[in-house]
Amino acid sequence: MNGSRNKQPTSRDAPRGPGETVDCGEHGPQPETFVCQHVAHSLVSREPVGFHWPEDSDQQFPDAWCSECDERHQRSGYEWTGEAADNLGAKVLCAGCYLEARKLALGE
Repeated sequence: MNGSRNKQPTSRDAPRGPGETVDCGEHGPQPETFVCQHVAHSLVSREPVGFHWPEDSDQQFPDAWCSECDERHQRSGYEWTGEAADNLGAKVLCAGCYLEARKLALGE
C-alpha cells in the first residue's frame, strides 16, 4: 500500500550504508532495512498496520511505515518532523522480516 510522497524517514540511531547487514535469529545474515515501530510490532501482534514506502524509491527494501505514520507524515506536509518524527520509532529489520511484515500488511 504505497500511498506516500517521496521523503523517507531516517534513523538517527543506525546510519545506513550500502551492503549493511543484520544477523537475524530467524533468517540469518540479511540486508538491513528500516521500518516504523508499528510495522516492526506487527510481526509480534500479527495485526496488519499498513505498509507504505516512498513512491520514487528505487531501493529493493525502501524504508517503510504504517498507515498511522503515513497519516501523520501527510499532516506534517510530507516531512518527518514534529508528531510524525516523534511517533516513527525507526527499527531495524532483516530483509526476511521486512518481507514478512509487508506480506502481513498487504495480504500477499
